[in-house]
Amino acid sequence: MSEDIYFKLGERLNENPMKMLLVDPFLDILREFYTEEEATLGAQFPLGAHKAPELAAKLNRDEKELTDLLETMADKGLIFVAKTEHGDSEYSLTQFVPGVVEFQLMRGTDTPKDRKTARMLTDYFEGEMGKLTAEVMKDPEMAKQMMPDAPVRTVTVEKELPAGKEIYPFEKVTELVNRETSFAVAHCYCRHHAYLIDEPCKVEGAPDYSCLWFGKVADYIVDRKFGKRISREECLEVVKATEDAGLIHNAGNALDQTVAMCNCCGCCCGFIKMLKSYPNTTIIADSNFEVAIDAESCSGCGDCLDRCQLSALELADEVVQVDKDRCVGCGNCVTVCPTECLSMVRRKDEKPPVIGDRFAGLGV
Repeated sequence: MSEDIYFKLGERLNENPMKMLLVDPFLDILREFYTEEEATLGAQFPLGAHKAPELAAKLNRDEKELTDLLETMADKGLIFVAKTEHGDSEYSLTQFVPGVVEFQLMRGTDTPKDRKTARMLTDYFEGEMGKLTAEVMKDPEMAKQMMPDAPVRTVTVEKELPAGKEIYPFEKVTELVNRETSFAVAHCYCRHHAYLIDEPCKVEGAPDYSCLWFGKVADYIVDRKFGKRISREECLEVVKATEDAGLIHNAGNALDQTVAMCNCCGCCCGFIKMLKSYPNTTIIADSNFEVAIDAESCSGCGDCLDRCQLSALELADEVVQVDKDRCVGCGNCVTVCPTECLSMVRRKDEKPPVIGDRFAGLGV
C-alpha cells in the first residue's frame, strides 16, 4: 500500500512544470520526506490553493485533523501556505523543484538527517535523473519542449548596464526589489547542499545568506523559519555583497512577479552546472545584454576569467575572448576589468513571460 501511495504522490508532483523520473531512488526520497499519512494527502491534493474547510469537504475529511496535518506538512516545506487579504490560510501542495527540495536544507543546519538528505538528492540528480536530463539537454529542441519557458532569468549587474540607453524596469535589480513590500533571505540551498556532501563552494566571500525571497513566499519562509525577515535596504545589501563575490543574479523568469532571486556560483548551482555542460538550453534565460571587448585596451591580465562562473572567457594571444553560447550576460567580468576593455551592450529586447496566478507561490 505504501509503495503505491508514494508512486501516486510522485505522479501528483509531476503535474507541476518540473517533472521527476519516478524510479526507486526518487521514491526513496519521497519516503524520507513524507510520512505515509502525508504522502496519502499529497497524492489526493487537488491542484490550486484551498482553504481548510473547502479542502476538508472536497476530501471528505475532518477539518480539525486535516488542518493539523496541513500545518505539520507546512513546517516541513511540503505544503505551501499563503494568506488571503482577510488573513485566511490557503494551502497548496509544494512543487518538488523548486520547492520541497530547497526547503529541506534551506535552514542551513548540519545534522545526520541533513547529510543523508543531501547524499540521497545527489545520488538521484547525478544518477538516473541526471542521465535522462543529459539526453534531453543535448537536444535544444527537446529541451524546449520539456521546458517552454526558462524557470529563471539572469539580471545584469546594474552599474554595468550601458549608459545613455533605455533600460526596462525588469532589467534592473533595484527595480525588481523596490516593487516588492515583503522580503526574506535564506541560506543558499545549493551551496549548503555542496557543503553537506563535503564539496564546499569555491567562491571566496560568498555570503551564507544569499537567496532572496519576496511577497507571499517571503512571508511563508519567515513564518516557517526557513529564513529570516529583512528590510528592503537589507535586501539591497545582500545584492551588493553577492555582486562583490562575483555571483550571478538569477531571478524568477516572470514579468509580473519575482518570487525569488538566487545569487549563483558555477561550482554549486545545479542550473549553472547544467548550462556549463549543455550551452544553448532553456534552463536559464540570458539577460538582454552581452559582453563587448575592446581588444586594443585588453592587457591580458586574466582577472575576468577567474570572475566568470560559466567559464565563458579565455585568453587568446593575450586578449580576452568570450564564448557567447556560454555567456548569460551577468556583467560580473566587467566589474573587475582594470583597463575597462569590457562593457555590456544590448543584444536583444525580450520581455519575460507573464505568468499570472499560475505560480504565485511555490505550490501548485
